[in-house]
Amino acid sequence: MSGRPTLVLVDALTTGAMLARMAAADHRIVHVRSRARLPETFAASLPTEVFAEDLTYPGHAEDVLRHLRALEPRAVIAASEFGIEVADDLASRLGLRGNDPALSTARRDKFRMMEVLAAAGVPTSRQHRGSDLAGLLDWWRASGLDRVVVKPLDSAGSEDVYTCDTEDEVAAAFRAGIGKTNLMLSANEEVLIQEHLAGDEYVVNSVSRDGGHWFTDAWISRKRVTSGKRLVYDYEDLLAPNAPELDGILSYVGEVLDGLAVTDGPAHTELILTADGPRLLETGARLSGLANPPALHRCTGADQVTLTLDCHSPDAERLRGRPRRYERHESARCVNLLAHRELPLPARALEEALRQLPAFQSIRFRKPEGTLTRPTVDLNSSPGVVFLVHRDPAEIENSYKLLREIERELL
Repeated sequence: MSGRPTLVLVDALTTGAMLARMAAADHRIVHVRSRARLPETFAASLPTEVFAEDLTYPGHAEDVLRHLRALEPRAVIAASEFGIEVADDLASRLGLRGNDPALSTARRDKFRMMEVLAAAGVPTSRQHRGSDLAGLLDWWRASGLDRVVVKPLDSAGSEDVYTCDTEDEVAAAFRAGIGKTNLMLSANEEVLIQEHLAGDEYVVNSVSRDGGHWFTDAWISRKRVTSGKRLVYDYEDLLAPNAPELDGILSYVGEVLDGLAVTDGPAHTELILTADGPRLLETGARLSGLANPPALHRCTGADQVTLTLDCHSPDAERLRGRPRRYERHESARCVNLLAHRELPLPARALEEALRQLPAFQSIRFRKPEGTLTRPTVDLNSSPGVVFLVHRDPAEIENSYKLLREIERELL
């Protein structure tokens, strides 16, 4: 262990656990918690078995800094959305590669994110924030918009995101979110109301170094609208690198990353391609929540997790040797499972049935076997995600249809 370089990971939750396990092969992993308490749902994913040390930053900041300086770590990486601000702070104070802490909150707070980008000349949606319902309704009336989206300033997984066409719907969305402690363990003291963006949704994952951006994979998202007017993720298809819309999308994402000072490390960007061009939903300066190295290696020959580790190596040879835009060797579809009723999750039976599909690559459950499911209304209530990979897109489409039949029977 003493001969391995030390790597500091902040909040190695969910996909960050994958990063930690991969990094542990060549590094001594020191884990830092950005909060004294992490949500139980997420904390259960921490790979504590690979941590040489597990430190808590709040209340112990100076002690943690002194200790880390003595260890001379190679890098500090935000291993999940939770850890972005602390990772920025630690990297800066340790003199390591990282993103400017002055814009840390803009990389988390959805309102400030848009304000910073608009000031930099990047096209964004119209928006307003407030703790008073009357103020939100006044803004909507004055805006002339027919449809708006109401959501928390700081959350994750499409939690409490509502599309609204009437004042009553805005009021209901406001009451659903205001005052609530969200998934990021922040209180929703204000609510964000934004222009609804019409068009297809896209996801772009990237890794940056010294201000240069490598786009590792890009997807078009398909959603369903529930009876409660909630948008539920259905599936995402990996775009061909020569897709006609990709030039404009990647150029726009580059402007977003530059505007938010994402100079080093991974980013996950969601946007809508409107009739007026791309418009940002949000960017997270962290790994994609659905990162899947084996699937992406089959499809593109690389993946965001591996390239994030390489980004923080001394020479970043693997990253620098990649094209700025990914290649695609096989097609892929990432399918979110949809629960239709309350029942104990039949994870083993589902996996056994889905493994028979010709394009099946893997399944990742968000909940353990036997956990009580409820009808899916957002990402957090989706029981899991299935990756379909095949050279023939028709086989993926066929497997997807069979998947939904199996899901209807078992979920």
